[in-house]
Amino acid sequence: MGRRYFSAALITEARSDQWFLTPLVDRQIAELACEPPSGFDYSGVVAAERFTVASRDAVVREVAELLRYFDVVMIHNDHNERGKVDSVREQFADDASRIVALVPVRETEAWILADVNALREASPASDTAWEVPHDVEKVADPKAVLKAALGGRRDAARDFDRLGQAVSLEQLWKVPAYRRWVRELRAAMEKLRFL
Repeated sequence: MGRRYFSAALITEARSDQWFLTPLVDRQIAELACEPPSGFDYSGVVAAERFTVASRDAVVREVAELLRYFDVVMIHNDHNERGKVDSVREQFADDASRIVALVPVRETEAWILADVNALREASPASDTAWEVPHDVEKVADPKAVLKAALGGRRDAARDFDRLGQAVSLEQLWKVPAYRRWVRELRAAMEKLRFL
């Protein structure tokens, strides 16, 4: 039997989340593909046209369309919309296991804070003074800490794509919500017999 092709779609809360999460998802799935026994090919996650801040009905319609073409659909929400993934899953009883929640404890920016070295490389000034707490998911305002870490630039989101490519997966593994997402993704892939 030949190798199979794994396909994944990602619906994020906003464009800046998409910029960070798209390369991050690709890197994580590529790492999973290297684990024995590797039996699938993967060429990259496809970002949905709609964002999860749309109405639940609109998100349900988007997920229904994506499930027609993709093995797994990942739905990203921050803490204030945490229940939306479950309410969407309820609409797809037969395919609920193919819908993977990607939900940080507070905001996606907290995950970016997990890798101090990647932040230092992205910072425009090497002497920028900032401190990232050990448990990044307990940061009350991850966006403010990230903005300070990136030199206070108003358009710090422009670095998100680069940070999604650079942040250490090993450092992210220390973040409980990240581990939860990877485990859920792995379970979906195992059920589909990709892993």
